[in-house]
Amino acid sequence: MGESEKDKVTSVATTENEAADQTDTPAENTAPAATETDAQAEIDRLTDKWKRALAEAENARKRADAARIEGREHGIAVAVEALAPAFDALALGIEAARNSPDAEDPRIIAHLEGLGNIRSAFETGLKALGVRTIAPEKTAFDPALHEAMQMQETDGAEPGQVLVLHRPGFAIGQRLIRPARVTVSAAPREKAED
Repeated sequence: MGESEKDKVTSVATTENEAADQTDTPAENTAPAATETDAQAEIDRLTDKWKRALAEAENARKRADAARIEGREHGIAVAVEALAPAFDALALGIEAARNSPDAEDPRIIAHLEGLGNIRSAFETGLKALGVRTIAPEKTAFDPALHEAMQMQETDGAEPGQVLVLHRPGFAIGQRLIRPARVTVSAAPREKAED
């Protein structure tokens, strides 16, 4: 091969290499762009997954808090239901001692003071637990909170008013532990003419 042929072969090889380089260059330029797009898509996918996991964890925390509160309220309600008859008996004992003929006896007065202190301690404990006492007097009858034991016709109160509290009720949060037992006023019936 002569030098001119070598130059031609070299020239052709150089041209082929340049053509290959030019062909590779766009592929190399698109490869980083494709890699960046894939990387951004992966980041977006992982960010979305992370946000969903974070939201699920927050929802689980809220459900656990609600279940904890519900469990606490349920436990308190069971305890109050068990202790309420003793509270009722204590209230009846205080009322009976106050109405007894010996109510002025110093021993009865001392016993009443002690029973009153026990009752106050019980009521303070209920408040500390978040239990509210339902003791409606001179208020409108509410069937969601009160249990009507009887109706009493009277001119002295509007119909549907609580006249007498027989037994207090208890509630915690939105949970009714037991309704208050009451006597409710009713409008007097017209007397029949003779």
